Amino acid sequence: MNPPHPPHTEDLRAQLVRLIVESGDGNLSTGDIASAGGSLQALGYSSLSYIRLIDGIENELGVYIDPDADTEAFSTLDNLVGLVLGGRDGSGE
Repeated sequence: MNPPHPPHTEDLRAQLVRLIVESGDGNLSTGDIASAGGSLQALGYSSLSYIRLIDGIENELGVYIDPDADTEAFSTLDNLVGLVLGGRDGSGE
C-alpha cells in the first residue's frame, strides 16, 4: 500500500495520469497505471509516448522537462510528480 500523498499533489497526480494515458499508444487506462505501480517501463511505454508525455507536461503544466535527462527521472508517476514539483518551485534542472 502506498503512503497517502499531500492534498496539493493529488490534482497534479491526476493530471499526470491523464497525460500518461493520453500520450500512450492508445491502449492504456488509469487502472493499468495503478496495476503497474505507476511504472511507465512496466507499462511498455514507447519512446514516442515519452516524447508526447514530455510535450504534454510542458504545454499543460508549464514545466520544462529535459528529454536528455536521466530517464529514471520520468520512469514512474511518483518520479514525474517530483520532477514537475521541482520545476514549479524553481529547484528543477
